[in-house]
Parts: sequence; C-alpha cells; structure tokens
Amino acid sequence: MAETRSTDTIEEKLALISPMLKAIDFGGDQPYLRELQTVLRQHLAGIVVLFERDPGLDAATADLYAAAAAIVQDTTAASQPLARKRRLLKEAQARFQERIATARPNGRRAGAAWQQSELFLAA
Repeated sequence: MAETRSTDTIEEKLALISPMLKAIDFGGDQPYLRELQTVLRQHLAGIVVLFERDPGLDAATADLYAAAAAIVQDTTAASQPLARKRRLLKEAQARFQERIATARPNGRRAGAAWQQSELFLAA
C-alpha cells in the first residue's frame, strides 16, 4: 500500500514537469518564465528526494534544470541560438526520463536536505 502511494506521488510530480518544460520552451515574458523556472526547481527537488541517491539521476536533474534556466536567462540577451538551447533542453529531458525510469524509489520519507541546496548550484 505504501509503495503504491509512493508510486502515485512520483507519477503526479512527473506529470507536472513536462508542461512546465513545454511552457519554458514556448517562451513568454521574463517574469512568467522566471516563475516557471522557480516552480520547476521546486518540483525537480521534490522528485529527486523520492528516489534513492543516484549520482546519475542527480546529474540528469541538474542538467535539465540548467537547460531550462539557460532558456529563461537568455530570453533577453539571446547570446546563443534559440534552436540550440531548445535542442539541449529536449536532450536533457530525455536523459532525465531515462534516469527516472531506472531509479529506485526511496522507501523512507523524503529527507535529503542536501539535495535542496546543492543539486542546482551549477544552474
């Protein structure tokens, strides 16, 4: 029963990420994109703690967030071609999904506070 509840929670959180990534990819005004970036970070951090510690999953999560953040931060500067940033976001999303598919759910309650502060330092 607890495993089903954990799986349902994971599926619910994963279902929230894809629409956010699509919205970031689609673009918009800077305040809207920054809000999406903040919510994306919260959801990613919330998902990672539901799994046993896996450096590959940590890296894939950080890469996904960094790719999304690059699109958000570069909307006004346009320092790199948008097509390249979109491609990087899609590739990072694919890596994240591959790692999530092979990750083992954590049987304990989420309590990995280190991930909240360290996971997204690169972005």
